[in-house]
Amino acid sequence: MFDNKNEFLRDCKEIVEVKSRPVKRRKSFKNILIFGIIFSIIGGFSIGVGYKFSESYLSGYAQNNGIVKEENQTEIIDSSLAQKVKYNQTSSPIADIAEEVGPSIVAITSKVKVRDWFDNQYVQEGQGSGVIFDVNNGDVMIVTNEHVVDGAAEVLVTLYNNKKAPANIVGIDSETDLAVLRIDKKDIPKDIANKIVAAKLGDSDILRVGETAIAIGNPMGYNNTVTVGVISALNREIRLPDKKLELVQTDAAINPGNSGGALVNINGEVIGINTIKITDTKVEGIGFAIPINSAKPIINELVENGSVSRPYLGIYGKDIDKNISELYELPMGVFVADVIEKSAADIAGIKKGDVIIEFEGEKIFSMEQLSQLIKSKEVGDKVIIKIIRNGNQKKELKAVLQEKS
Repeated sequence: MFDNKNEFLRDCKEIVEVKSRPVKRRKSFKNILIFGIIFSIIGGFSIGVGYKFSESYLSGYAQNNGIVKEENQTEIIDSSLAQKVKYNQTSSPIADIAEEVGPSIVAITSKVKVRDWFDNQYVQEGQGSGVIFDVNNGDVMIVTNEHVVDGAAEVLVTLYNNKKAPANIVGIDSETDLAVLRIDKKDIPKDIANKIVAAKLGDSDILRVGETAIAIGNPMGYNNTVTVGVISALNREIRLPDKKLELVQTDAAINPGNSGGALVNINGEVIGINTIKITDTKVEGIGFAIPINSAKPIINELVENGSVSRPYLGIYGKDIDKNISELYELPMGVFVADVIEKSAADIAGIKKGDVIIEFEGEKIFSMEQLSQLIKSKEVGDKVIIKIIRNGNQKKELKAVLQEKS
């Protein structure tokens, strides 16, 4: 214990030793400036000598080793002489095609009379598109899809300038989903009628997968809508409940209302009539068009006759494939499920329960094959059909193909 305060302070001084730090002397600015100038002079002289020596050495090395020095490798351009690059937007070929073909594409509104559950009649409207394929002295001829005007009591056509005119149905063909309409030029103002032009029809047989495809139509009521894609595939077989179609596939957007519109190539030629879009949440960009080369003969026949003449046998059939043949001990072919009264088959003696095994010398394995063979014939052609009756009776029958009504 410390006796007093002074003794405590004395002992603290003995324990804690305080060392004084030496004070650094600051160099004067004048001395620093002089030293810097001297160093710069010496350094500059050294660098200059070194550069000169290096240049002399490298020049000699280059000459001795056959290396030629290029003069004026970098050229300084006077900015006052430089010209600004101007972007001149040239005309798009797609835009040119849209302008050229657009006036030949029309919107179609069909009015169908329908009845509800309470037998009340009302008018239901449908929309589609069409392509003007011929313009003559008195008429404007339009091709569209059969399903656009099927059952229509009234058809109204909207031309490229939003002028409307009534149209008559010349003929329809449900087998190919094609229809032809006619507008009387008298129903169109003369100044407008004189400007109407027919679209150029191309050649769908020379199409290639990957080439440009332009769809022009009336989707959702928006006239002359243009979408662009490519030809995705050719000869796509699409099976519908009542028919089979071979179509051109494209990823150019084809939406409701586009039906009957034009699928156009890069030359502005119609290569197809838009008809179907696959609607599925799992896929997008799959649309189809009727090849124009398939449509041309149908269009011509509809114009001339109002309908398409097709040969007709008059049966409902089911396939007997190998498995069914072995299971039921039946011959392979087409099982006749029913015969239409007074049809070619009925007149020839074909009966329900018969199995058609041969048509014009060709063995039959499916209803599809039989249908294609019948289509290859003409109305009035005589054909030989071989059948099996009651499982063991083989018969040869002759039929005269009738026109399908």
